[in-house]
Amino acid sequence: MIFLLQEEIDDYAKFTAWFNNEAVPKIEAAGGRVLVQGVEIENENMLHLVMESPDQETVGAFMSDEQFTADRIAAGVHVETTKVTFLKSQV
Repeated sequence: MIFLLQEEIDDYAKFTAWFNNEAVPKIEAAGGRVLVQGVEIENENMLHLVMESPDQETVGAFMSDEQFTADRIAAGVHVETTKVTFLKSQV
């Protein structure tokens, strides 16, 4: 299952330091992976992640985990802006 996650962040370098070193290993351990990671050219506080997950339930478990949410906030994520869109893909 492919999904797009969009959210506002304070600082891309701070977010990336946390995300790549702490979050990605947990995501990969749950069977997911990051396909694309970046911020908008004209708004470096708007993060876009394209990710793969085994299913919607796995994504929901991450997004509702209190410690994961606290870690995201500490990394500068404005969690109230998070938008997750599940994509239908065909090859």
